[in-house]
Amino acid sequence: MANHGLIVGLDVGTNTIKVLAADVRDQQANIVAVGRSVAHGVKKGVVVDIDATATDIRQAVAQINEQTEQPITEVVASLPASNIQIQHVKGTVTVQDSQHISYEDVANTVQEAIKIQLPSDREVVELIPTEFVVDDFDGIQDPNDMVGMRLAMHGIAYTAPRNVMGNLRLAINKAGLQLRDFVLAPLAYSKTLLDDGQQEFGTILLDMGAGQTSATVVHEHQLKFLSSFPAGSDNISRDISAVLELGLHDADMLKLDSGFALSKLAQEENQLVIKKVSAEEPEQISETLLAQIIEARVMQILGKLGEKLDLVGAFQMPGGVIVTGGGAALRGMTQAIHETYNVQTKLFTPDDIGLRHPGYAGAWALVHYAAQQTPIQLIVKQALYGLPLIVLGQPSMGAQLPRDRRNEKKKQKVEQQRAPQNEPEKAESTEVTDEEQPKKKNRIKNFFAEFFD
Repeated sequence: MANHGLIVGLDVGTNTIKVLAADVRDQQANIVAVGRSVAHGVKKGVVVDIDATATDIRQAVAQINEQTEQPITEVVASLPASNIQIQHVKGTVTVQDSQHISYEDVANTVQEAIKIQLPSDREVVELIPTEFVVDDFDGIQDPNDMVGMRLAMHGIAYTAPRNVMGNLRLAINKAGLQLRDFVLAPLAYSKTLLDDGQQEFGTILLDMGAGQTSATVVHEHQLKFLSSFPAGSDNISRDISAVLELGLHDADMLKLDSGFALSKLAQEENQLVIKKVSAEEPEQISETLLAQIIEARVMQILGKLGEKLDLVGAFQMPGGVIVTGGGAALRGMTQAIHETYNVQTKLFTPDDIGLRHPGYAGAWALVHYAAQQTPIQLIVKQALYGLPLIVLGQPSMGAQLPRDRRNEKKKQKVEQQRAPQNEPEKAESTEVTDEEQPKKKNRIKNFFAEFFD
């Protein structure tokens, strides 16, 4: 899992599967190949047809193979923000080798930290260490080579439904590929799209996909709030199709060619020619009518997410909104967000040649995030997935037990030297579904003051 050489990012979306290959050196990613295919087995970012998705992945990866002239065997896959939950975790162990801390000790703290009680249908997909504690010294970011008797790790675990991850894993395997890593899309966005000040003082990330729209609140360099609404740019096309009696493809093309997110930006005198399914002859509609159909759905999406963001005081943060995703390419979308939320709004689009469209932001963020991971982050991820511990410039430290066997079999020596298992810190979920309503509004209003206390 070392972040060097060729890294291939896989972004499985509702309408499109995107694959980017990057040559990584010194934590810098240089995009060298792009692959793209139409998605036939994905609904709202979730794989619902494994065979169809596997075929689409193979088509996109084949384009990468042609451009790089080398076979792709493994990918880093993106996970959408829907139904992600956050839990605080802690793991403590006794140092094994004469008080000299190694990355093996770090891996052991990871295994202790993920011994948390989860519903049977969820699993930990990401673990971000916030600090390590060596004996009584806290605030340590990388404890390797330090001297101490006890090592503790405080971190944030992100969990996702097993079936969502399982279906994507199977599709990747059926495509003839190995899964190198899962990366949460909002986490990749936060670390690659935002600068240091935006991460520290607070920013809203808005990902406007085809099947859903997700909002992520980043504050103090951490994800503080995640929410999604099950509608996106694909729903806008379906609205146009239903109202104007057009085929879905024609409706989508009409939206992209002539649509506006705000009706006031359209011109009533501009007439558009359409061919209804029920009509024998083409007819004309005004540009304003089309914009009104689009605006209704846009306002619904922004309104639903805005209610949740307002409850946690997100609009008081100075970073405003960074919007990306294929739906953000619609003309007037940035202005619609600005006027609805009354905060500064910026559109993010990758600057690489061939990727200058917000729809590629997810795959772009994925490979750049994978490239930027530090040695300690790689060790934590390797331990989380039960992979051999590998550090650049050092030999392999030996294989870890697979995740599904960790609780069944442990090495006797490690078990004898570990400290008693710590109780996990109280879990707190930031996932808000459409059916859930906050019970204490003023408590949530103080969300950022209390969340990590």
